[in-house]
Amino acid sequence: MNSQVRIPGTVSWFLGACLLVSLPTSALAQKAVTTIPSLKVNSSESPGRSTWVPPDVDARVPAVEAGATCSLDEVVEKAEKRVLELVQDVDRFTATESLTHEWINKHGRASAPERRKFAYVVSIQEVRQGHLGVTEYRNGGGALNEFPGGIVTSGLPALVLIFHPYYAPNYELSCEGLARSNGGFAWQVHFRQRPDRPNELKTYQFGINGASYAVGLKGRAWISAEDYQIVRMETDLVEAMPQIQLLVEHTVIEYGPVKFREGEVSLWLPESAEVYFAWRGRQVHRVHSFDNYMLFTVDDKQRIAAPKNETSGAIVNRQMSDGHWEK
Repeated sequence: MNSQVRIPGTVSWFLGACLLVSLPTSALAQKAVTTIPSLKVNSSESPGRSTWVPPDVDARVPAVEAGATCSLDEVVEKAEKRVLELVQDVDRFTATESLTHEWINKHGRASAPERRKFAYVVSIQEVRQGHLGVTEYRNGGGALNEFPGGIVTSGLPALVLIFHPYYAPNYELSCEGLARSNGGFAWQVHFRQRPDRPNELKTYQFGINGASYAVGLKGRAWISAEDYQIVRMETDLVEAMPQIQLLVEHTVIEYGPVKFREGEVSLWLPESAEVYFAWRGRQVHRVHSFDNYMLFTVDDKQRIAAPKNETSGAIVNRQMSDGHWEK
């Protein structure tokens, strides 16, 4: 179970990309005596996966270029440097997040889409030696009840931290070769949570103060052969989690450059993400897209503790993606 940091009006983790189940007040009051019914899961049974969710990442190895030699150590080392650069700057970014949600029925057919839009702020900072803290705001902290079904998807920007030096040792890594990706070439790296190492990246949590369950991940990252930025990630569960009735969770994130001309800062941030999950008899497909990125700068002795309209005494400057600054 991951330790957590709480700031009023925010969702925070010591590094956790999670689905937060926001229960009604009456259910929260009963959480101490309520248990999750057990569910027997046959590994060959994954309801509707072949029709409504992409194949498991281990179903096949995507094609790579013949004859290209991959040095895993070099690729990982250079990708780690890029992730370290991201961590130095990511406490400064905000975006507009658009969400499209679909319920998937037992026949694999989608419901009418539900749409939401959020003002989105993310901070990633080192909270103590060897541990990164992730803080996310949506609509100033008031968006938890706006997610369909009360299920919040959070932490998508943090998945690249699989390649942070703090967390990369927790994964088995292998380079599968040089692949074509978005008109260029990228090293295709497979990762899988090591059973002998702590799982610090993914959790499912029930309620704001409820129990959380660590979830092992496996997947692939496509790392640009030109500049070693992560351009795409795809993840699946290492195994289903019958104790919380989580049968499937598949995530695909596409990254792109967000340039800020002043200061010559360029960040590779999520452009879009698709999330599929089957949990407690419900099947869900979500598409998140991010635009209108802005870069925040805060005095080194201050942290972003709230969105602009909730700050007290902090001077926050925002650099727009077209290069101009706003206060």
